[in-house]
Amino acid sequence: MFDSGRDQAAGLRCLFEARPLLFLGLGCTSADPRDRDGANALAQALQRAGRRPMVLDLLGDDVGPGARGSRTRHASRRVSIARVEAHRLLDPDADSRDLAALARSLREHALQCGSDADIALVIADPLRLADVAAALTDRIVLIAPGDAASLARLYAQLKAVRLAHGMTRFVAAFRDARSSQAVLAAHRRLSETAARFLGAAVEFGGVLPSGDQDVHAWDRLAAAAIDWARPLEVARAAAPN
Repeated sequence: MFDSGRDQAAGLRCLFEARPLLFLGLGCTSADPRDRDGANALAQALQRAGRRPMVLDLLGDDVGPGARGSRTRHASRRVSIARVEAHRLLDPDADSRDLAALARSLREHALQCGSDADIALVIADPLRLADVAAALTDRIVLIAPGDAASLARLYAQLKAVRLAHGMTRFVAAFRDARSSQAVLAAHRRLSETAARFLGAAVEFGGVLPSGDQDVHAWDRLAAAAIDWARPLEVARAAAPN
């Protein structure tokens, strides 16, 4: 009986090892509980798109509770999404190799429990995210409020990431915007300034509602995010020695 169960687990690992675990970094630019809500909404949208996300939360305890817990449940499908408070598991000086090892270990544990995850959605402050993900991806996705003060803070965070890690590709999605036209104009100013002074490209990620009320907006972001995600297997080879 034991050997049979072990063989079954080994078979599951072989089955899913052929499908790489993807990495997607989500930078939350404000210390607001809605940042976690937005990450949950994106995870649910990825699930609706046929992916099996797990959320690795590096925001820490300074951000309000939002929708925390070990599992997030989508109301209509009642399918749980694995959620890990990764800030409790990674050292402050952890790097890309440590994050990749943690994500692979969590997936292995999921396989042993009879489930799987095929995309690791890592949420963190933008600079913290870059610290642990610079060798894992060529861009990070940033979610920011759509007001003028938040736009200035977002540019400062882009600059910090650019100077600290040399990253030049970003995606900015805006939540709680008063109008799409205002957000488009704000993004244009942001992208032009970043290109001129930082040599960085900032792609427009869309206008997002607070939480997951408008599933279509999150579904559009998820469809693009799947293309932005990168396999952790590639990241492992690219990580520094």
